[in-house]
Amino acid sequence: MLQNNRSLTMTSPNPGEGAHARSTGADLLKRIAEHGAELSLLLNRHHRIVYASPALIRILGYPIGASEGRDVHASVHPQDRPIIAQKLQELLPKHTLDLPRFRARHANGEWVWLIGRVTHLLDEPGVHALLVQLRPYQRRRDAYRDALKEITRTLASTAEVADVVAAVLNAGLRVTQADAGGIYLLSPDRQFLELIGHAGYSTEAADRWARFLVGFGTPVSEAARKKEPVFLSGTDFQKAYPYIHAHHSSAFGSTAVLPLLIGDRLIGAISLSFDRDRHFEEDEREFLLMVADLCAPALDRALLYREKERQQSWDKIVNQNSSDIVTIIDAEAVIRYVSGSVENILGYHADALIGQSVFELVHPEEHRRSQLAISRLVPTGDPMIVVVRFRHQQGHWVWLECVGRDLRNQEHIRGILVNSRDVTARIVAEQAREESIRALAESERNFRRLADNASDLVRQYAPDGRVEYSSPNVRDLLGYTSEEVLSPDPLHIVFEEDRCALQQAFQRRFTPEFEQEKFEYRLKRKDGSLVWVETTFKTVRDPATGEVVAFNGTTRDIEQRKQAEFEVKAQLNRYRKLLEFTVSLEQRVTPLELVEEALYKCLSLTEYDYGYAFSFNAGTISVLVAAGETPPPLATRPQELAQLPFTDSVLSALTRREPHFISEDKAILSPPELLPRPHWRSLCVLPVAQEGDLSVVLVFGTDQSVTTSEETRQLLSNVTARLSHALERSHHIEQLNTSREETLRALGLALEYRDYETKGHTDRVVHFTERLGQAMGFSGDDLDALRWGAFLHDTGKVAIPDSILLKPDKLTPEEWDVIKRHPSIGYEMLHHIPSLPPTTLEVVLHHQERWNGSGYPRGLAGTEIPLAARIFAVVDVYDALTNERPYKKAWTHIEAADQLRKEAGALLDERVVHTFLQLFSAEETFTSDGTDVMHD
Repeated sequence: MLQNNRSLTMTSPNPGEGAHARSTGADLLKRIAEHGAELSLLLNRHHRIVYASPALIRILGYPIGASEGRDVHASVHPQDRPIIAQKLQELLPKHTLDLPRFRARHANGEWVWLIGRVTHLLDEPGVHALLVQLRPYQRRRDAYRDALKEITRTLASTAEVADVVAAVLNAGLRVTQADAGGIYLLSPDRQFLELIGHAGYSTEAADRWARFLVGFGTPVSEAARKKEPVFLSGTDFQKAYPYIHAHHSSAFGSTAVLPLLIGDRLIGAISLSFDRDRHFEEDEREFLLMVADLCAPALDRALLYREKERQQSWDKIVNQNSSDIVTIIDAEAVIRYVSGSVENILGYHADALIGQSVFELVHPEEHRRSQLAISRLVPTGDPMIVVVRFRHQQGHWVWLECVGRDLRNQEHIRGILVNSRDVTARIVAEQAREESIRALAESERNFRRLADNASDLVRQYAPDGRVEYSSPNVRDLLGYTSEEVLSPDPLHIVFEEDRCALQQAFQRRFTPEFEQEKFEYRLKRKDGSLVWVETTFKTVRDPATGEVVAFNGTTRDIEQRKQAEFEVKAQLNRYRKLLEFTVSLEQRVTPLELVEEALYKCLSLTEYDYGYAFSFNAGTISVLVAAGETPPPLATRPQELAQLPFTDSVLSALTRREPHFISEDKAILSPPELLPRPHWRSLCVLPVAQEGDLSVVLVFGTDQSVTTSEETRQLLSNVTARLSHALERSHHIEQLNTSREETLRALGLALEYRDYETKGHTDRVVHFTERLGQAMGFSGDDLDALRWGAFLHDTGKVAIPDSILLKPDKLTPEEWDVIKRHPSIGYEMLHHIPSLPPTTLEVVLHHQERWNGSGYPRGLAGTEIPLAARIFAVVDVYDALTNERPYKKAWTHIEAADQLRKEAGALLDERVVHTFLQLFSAEETFTSDGTDVMHD
């Protein structure tokens, strides 16, 4: 496009402008540009180049010093010049404007996509120029891809709201070069939008826009109400929201707002702000929408996780400050919360005590002492300890040592926390030591009576660990009788994998901390199944000596709670793998790769053990691939779907393109097969549509009886939708490639017919060139480029007059000079096409060059001639020798091979000739209709 001026001296047709360009301001810009990765240009008022940074060589390949005084528009693609010229004319002094992506000519003749911005400094003293800063457009697309990978990895590995906000804003601001951004959440009442994180905004702006009504007139509100993205240039913003722009123009310029949606449910929005006036390219909009699609489920998941942590924190505070009975009362001593252990100690159900005054339970003689203790409590002060009698539900009195703490200022408590421990035995011992043994026995009887009627399993352990007692409800929980669980080993019914941790904990049973811990582990039922339980221990001491005489363990069934926790973890894992699957589809190219990826991914996410993928084409269904653990064998030959004996429900699902789930008691075939099936006991059928037509069928099965959860069904539907989209994309790419191939062949045939070549010349040379190219190491895109060169090698002959091209007699020297121009003409005609690779153009330009330098148009010799051109030259000579022309008869393969050997090392590349003759050891030619004919 432009050439760099290494001297850094700006020149201009206007001497006055040149004098200003050599001043201090311009020199400073040059010094900065010398070290920049972008291409920096300074233009005078006539849009002529007065300076180009060194990046010109790297980006556009032009030598140093050739750009001075050139009109910048001359290097812009003709289709892009009007919009670039318009942008430069619209630019106001001291303003910066984003330039849309446009094409600029590279030194090699190709067009390079660029994008950038221009700043109006024509009126700035010491500069007097337009500052243009450009960069290759492809780098931005790479930046979008890398940013999406970075965001995906971060969101898949975190459950913290702050991490989600940081990942999205950091990547969004960095890649889009936004000046500020924020993330809003919809309030619980869905009336307000609340800012939960931002970057780049001033404190004043962030505070002012921290919370506002959804109905308030802002771009964020509009995106939230309509559930659609909003993209506004600075001009559009000023027109749509003049009252905001008038007061906050520094905080709001060009704006992009992306709603955060979970399905159709709005949870918030992402807002990005740009100080300068700019518009948003289509690829940038797609990138931002993908960021929002990634952010929404991750943020929703993090909010759920934060709520769970808040609840757990509340429980933890209560449990950490409790001994046996945990009670929360207000200033009037009304019970707001009481732990379930109150039923074991006082016989009341916890719910029955909520709302009652604690003094209804306290012995009348202790009322005054209890009220005095409550009145002395102050926030953050020392706890108050009082020992009082509480009325048991059965009517007797229980001595409790109550430790009260004023936690009314604690956010999650807001009350007086009372830890109550049963000290009846201790009080009785203190009152009458001689009655200690009787009191202990009575306490034991009370314990057994409570344990026998408790909903939880209660066991008593001797100090050495022996299980001495088990409550009768062990039969309900584990299936054992009370006698069957009595054992010298306290862990004999604990699941093996959990024994080590529990053994280590039990070794600490004589420490004070032992009673504060809760132990979660699995017990083995009598039928061999496992159940998750939670056990707390209480130490029983002799009232007289304080010696440990037993440990009471209270065990409750927490199987449902644990299963709920496992389901939450499994759901989080499914979301993560679905994100990974979406990314992995973008990395697959062929339809088979896409189908295999979907097949294996579904098996890893569902209850199924094996699966098949079938292709469907013109009513015929064929096996593509199988996966999983020993999938049952199926017929591999293609079969007509209409002839297969499937039930109407299966065929209907395929017709409607809907997922179909089949349980073990439902038949697949008509007439019905014998149930239950030995294989495919439970299965699902997932039709995948491509542009509305059935294309692929995924079938998953298991030999077990399973019930497919709603989460799995939704997951499989999502995978099917993503696979359908990916297959359509792959099909469109294949159609484009096929269309290009057919177009190039049509051009070659048109040239062949004009030149009266032997019919089939184009197809023959393309066939030979492709096979020889493969033998010489060409593959993939390089082989495609070589083949296209064979199609287009004589394009330049369209410019040769018929009087010369079709002349049957010998050409004059002047006419021969005209003929020799056709490679250069062909190159000039084709090198402007961006999609044609260099290898194709090399064949067109150099296929008439010869090894000894006697060829044309440039007289290249030896390895100066590109390998692709040397390969085609051998094929072209061979085809000319072995086919009849108006001035000669066709040679045999042997005659042509001898001639090639003579020209090897002189006119043709000896190595290429040797490879050609080895590859085509027998005479090979084409019939007039283009089919292969082999002669021994």
